[in-house]
Amino acid sequence: MRTYQPKPNLDMPPYVIAHRGISAKAPENTLASFGQAAAIPGIDMIELDVRLTKDEEVIVLHDRTLQRTSTGNGPARNYSLEEIRKLDAGSWFHPMFSEQRIPTLGEVFRKIGSRLWVDIEMKSDLFHREPLGLMEERVLDVVHQYGMDDRVLYSSFNHQLLSNIKRLKSSAVTGVLFDFLHDFGRSPSKLAERVGAKVFKCATRELNRHMLTDAHHHGIAVYVYTLNSVKGAQRMLSYGVDGILSNNADDIVSVVKSYGGKR
Repeated sequence: MRTYQPKPNLDMPPYVIAHRGISAKAPENTLASFGQAAAIPGIDMIELDVRLTKDEEVIVLHDRTLQRTSTGNGPARNYSLEEIRKLDAGSWFHPMFSEQRIPTLGEVFRKIGSRLWVDIEMKSDLFHREPLGLMEERVLDVVHQYGMDDRVLYSSFNHQLLSNIKRLKSSAVTGVLFDFLHDFGRSPSKLAERVGAKVFKCATRELNRHMLTDAHHHGIAVYVYTLNSVKGAQRMLSYGVDGILSNNADDIVSVVKSYGGKR
């Protein structure tokens, strides 16, 4: 697997990034969803979300609480990994996925790490502030343990987490997620440069050409989420974005990879 580079070469199409895996067709953030992404030629990367358990293990879960995507209830931080492993994380999507569990980050690396890059979104919990550097250190430890140091992007809405990642590992590649309410009026380049990030990520509705121009002028890659239609993907291709996140990346990958325009 080649080393991750934030920006594709100018003569190459944007990266196709499976948002929580192929999450339109399998339960999000599960090995089933990630496995489907790894099986599709042309998909470059998966995006996933990480949190800590009560015993400080790194698990892959979007929400602060468990009930939307598993048979658990309440904050995941209140459960040990052993307890988390007992939960059904697939039946909410379809009974055929009842054997799916909430995976650890390491389990995801074992399944797809040799085939796809990984965008690790670190979640920040207003109701449970982690000790300074704890999540960052735990995530970095797992990444290093599985030999994924040069194949991951660290991203977050909490830009302090990204600053901490860079402090702990200067070679880490990071990406700022744009929060419209908090970051409105700040240019992509300023947001990225103040924490040493190489990627700017935002929703499609938030992106305009001025933001794109600013980012590219400063060497910052631009990734957009979440594009689930061919028409939407084509519109972002014409903008010249560097990465497209999609819940059904398998449906748009052929359109993106055959794009002949210049970024």
